[in-house]
Amino acid sequence: MLQDQTPVGHDDGPLLRAYASVVGLLCKLGMAIASVLILMDLLLIGGAVLLRYVFSSPIVGGDELVAFTLTAIVMLAAPDVLRKNGHIGVDILVGMLSPRWARWAAIWSSVSVILVAALLIINGWKAVALSHMIGSLTEGHLELPVWTLQLFLPLGGVLLGLVALEMIWRALAGSATPNEPVGDAL
Repeated sequence: MLQDQTPVGHDDGPLLRAYASVVGLLCKLGMAIASVLILMDLLLIGGAVLLRYVFSSPIVGGDELVAFTLTAIVMLAAPDVLRKNGHIGVDILVGMLSPRWARWAAIWSSVSVILVAALLIINGWKAVALSHMIGSLTEGHLELPVWTLQLFLPLGGVLLGLVALEMIWRALAGSATPNEPVGDAL
């Protein structure tokens, strides 16, 4: 198993290591589920094209299912991407900062992620509650409950928040530089 990357000479301490281990496991689980959903979508789209244009028999509800899983894929994969520093950032500006200011920029960035995560959690949960209360269903052949799709918004928000907290903790402890992944090596 790959170990978390930390700069040489830094000891995260047992509490941060335990927290990072749990967050890393949750991120890996989310990424694994997202990967399976991507493969499933690939097979569904490929099969639908083949069946529709070769055999004139489309898959009923296939497009709906693919659209349904896209939110899950994004919300489950984004925390792991953030943890591995695979997001798009303005590295040229942060690279010009002194180490002290770069650390504060990283903390500010993580606080911003926490604010977005809080919006996803609060508004996502409100959307879930409303959709569940009124019995909203997706349009089309499948007619799936909308709230099941919307559950991925607060779930993704929680995962993003956990990763952002880890990043803040590491920045304050001085165990990670702003452009360094806190998670497992790619």
